[in-house]
Amino acid sequence: MKPSIELIRLVAVFMITFTHTRHQLEEGWLYFLVEILPTYGTAILSVISGYLYFTVSRKKKYLFQKKVKSLAIPYLIANVSVVMLVLFSYYVLGFNPLNRLGIGPELFTEGVLALNMEPVNPPTYFIRDIFLVFAVIALLTQKEWRALPVILVFLVFGSLFLRLDVVGLFIIGTLYGMVRDRLNRGWFVALSALAVAVVAMWFPQYLKWPIAVFLFILVIDLEFKFYNTGRYAYLLHLYHSPIIVITYPFIGAHISNPFLSIGSQILTASLLVYFMLLFTRRFPVLTILSGGR
Repeated sequence: MKPSIELIRLVAVFMITFTHTRHQLEEGWLYFLVEILPTYGTAILSVISGYLYFTVSRKKKYLFQKKVKSLAIPYLIANVSVVMLVLFSYYVLGFNPLNRLGIGPELFTEGVLALNMEPVNPPTYFIRDIFLVFAVIALLTQKEWRALPVILVFLVFGSLFLRLDVVGLFIIGTLYGMVRDRLNRGWFVALSALAVAVVAMWFPQYLKWPIAVFLFILVIDLEFKFYNTGRYAYLLHLYHSPIIVITYPFIGAHISNPFLSIGSQILTASLLVYFMLLFTRRFPVLTILSGGR
């Protein structure tokens, strides 16, 4: 994997981690840092996914089976694990930690499958949507008929995609992968910057998406050395939210300063996921948690 993609992906996932911290902020620079800026993370990941599809995945056979392993299985494990914690809290501790789902069939249909809403582990909605994008692509381009029943379940009983912007940015990333070798990079960066300026002036509510594309284009071809952080970034994406939920009561009880509280939540999630990474390295069978990464 290109170092630039490793870096962009890691930064994007950390940005997503910020937005799932617990706090009472409603304005100010810290609010912008943890609530507004992190929304760009998922947008950037969507562009990366489309770019990698064209440059890497489309050249491989058995696309659907590969994405079941790398996306669907880690997604299911991450959400089923949270459901099990919820059921333990409810039936053993007498406490219901959920605020938007009941204890019943919807805990599976919506909490795990996410037929109509974000799953019980909210940031993993992105992985759900990207998997279904690949399921459609595999069906159309490789005649992977095993993808059809999966697609039909979501079409009939829910929504095929929870966020259309994820699909749109995936397509943009794919298109960029198609044309990047035919373009003058300098001119393309300049035109992208101009597009951002135009949207900022006339359609500021949509500014996040062109900025995400612009940042991706700006960084993707930079040459530098960087670590392979794919497995860590994926594990952080999958598990930072439940870790923050579980550890926040302790952090909130001992740290009142909002800056220190948010920093402690992010640091705790990052460190615990790093220990999880070391554990998966010690026991290779656990690479299933990160889709074989």
